[in-house]
Amino acid sequence: MWFLSTDRAELHFFPSPENVSDGYAALSHVWDKEEQSFQDVRKIQENCAKDGTNPRDFVSEKIRRCCALAEKHGYKWVWIDICCIDKTSSAELSEAINSMFRYYALARICYGYLPDVSSVEFSLEDVEKDRNSRKGYRHSRYRSFGRSIWFTRGWTLQELIAPRFFVFLSSSWKIIGTKADLAELMEWWCAIPAAVLRFQVRFTEFSIAQRMSWFGLRETTRPEDEAYCLLGLFDIHMPPLYGEGRNAFRRLQEEILKQSADTTLFAWSGHSRCLFAASPSDFVRDAGIEVVYTPPPPTQVLADTVHEAECWTFCLPCSHLVALVCGAIAPVTLRGVSPPEIRGGAMNDMTFAITPTGIRACIPIFTWRGEVFGDLHWSSPQGGRVFLRLELDPDSQASSSRRPSYRVGRPRLARSFFGGAYRTVRPPDGLPSWKEILIRHRPPLHRDPGQLPAHSATGPRLGSRQLSQCSSPLMPLFASPKLAFSNSFTILGSLTLRFEVPGFTLPGRPTPICPPSTFSR
Repeated sequence: MWFLSTDRAELHFFPSPENVSDGYAALSHVWDKEEQSFQDVRKIQENCAKDGTNPRDFVSEKIRRCCALAEKHGYKWVWIDICCIDKTSSAELSEAINSMFRYYALARICYGYLPDVSSVEFSLEDVEKDRNSRKGYRHSRYRSFGRSIWFTRGWTLQELIAPRFFVFLSSSWKIIGTKADLAELMEWWCAIPAAVLRFQVRFTEFSIAQRMSWFGLRETTRPEDEAYCLLGLFDIHMPPLYGEGRNAFRRLQEEILKQSADTTLFAWSGHSRCLFAASPSDFVRDAGIEVVYTPPPPTQVLADTVHEAECWTFCLPCSHLVALVCGAIAPVTLRGVSPPEIRGGAMNDMTFAITPTGIRACIPIFTWRGEVFGDLHWSSPQGGRVFLRLELDPDSQASSSRRPSYRVGRPRLARSFFGGAYRTVRPPDGLPSWKEILIRHRPPLHRDPGQLPAHSATGPRLGSRQLSQCSSPLMPLFASPKLAFSNSFTILGSLTLRFEVPGFTLPGRPTPICPPSTFSR
């Protein structure tokens, strides 16, 4: 990888970041419309080598100021993504995207440059004082900092979490504070736990859904980067394919599913009936709802298998999960007794496999009042059990009747409201059983692979021509003034030809066609 020397802003190559013996600084920033690339800096370096001048005097202000600050803090090398990655090399770009989290994690210091924050109106004493105050960080003095564009970009998420020592800088390159000093303020603005920012807790100790929720409403210039900027948070490596659009995020979820047993990958809010989310923004916590992965110990089983009269507490659903909380809230243990009531498999045998027709899942499912639910070992931090609502998929393309096909039910998310109104119900209609089922993982395709999308019969007409004015072998078909049944044919999925054939009748409603007919495209 390439580094800039802080004294001259010259590019030097190192086999890996670990080979930089004295350590290095890194810059986290928002890209401007025009930035100096790897080739630009190399050209400046070559020109200055001819006349003996210092390249640092000719690079952009952002690069120059960053080099000067890092040199002032005693670092000989700095890594800046805009000019330290040769983006004309697909191999180097792919390596950089997959290693970005590690690059920032190994930096001795990372500077977070906020170009739209000229100064701040708060001190570290204010941050400490307002931590437990009634108004807290809603005070107007924090707005310019919290509303910086830096906090709205997707790539800056891993750049904030990865480095151990992170310093925020104003537009004049003045130090605002470290992320450790501002951890509570960061937690309030970004919903990232202060303990994670202070390295008191490893981010990997949080569920997949929780880590996804940290993305929040951030944005990326390219839709593919919504996935690529999250690779490091889930320790995933996959080749970038610019041009695939949001399919990149589905690929990321598929890779996570292959490598992690944490099923909260499916615990997100939204209106889709699929297991996979369309965007990391779908994981934004709704009204504080959190879902964590809590696999049971070998002796723990569902509460209803202990005794038929056990009462369950049910929360009326408000999204794609349904929360059912045992009346005692505490998990039920059978003290070494095996659970014969759970049919079809043993506990902890939950498996998932991606197929063209959906995700083949082996999970315990049960019914309540005729509705189907899956137990994916979810709970809320308060202790409530959370289950996945399922319903039969009418659009399934699966041909096997041995595995029933489901889609995620609606509404999507629900939670247990402790202290609120509950409806106490008897155990589920039937005993939970392990079953192998198919669950829709992406929107159904209504056309064959490679087929052009067809316009509907009533869709927009991009243009028309009078068939009477053009020569065509079909013209004799339109010469008769007789009324007949009309029909339309779709050619190549985009051309709709409407005509009548005298004396030829198709099932349907008779519609008179007055010549001349039209050719729609």
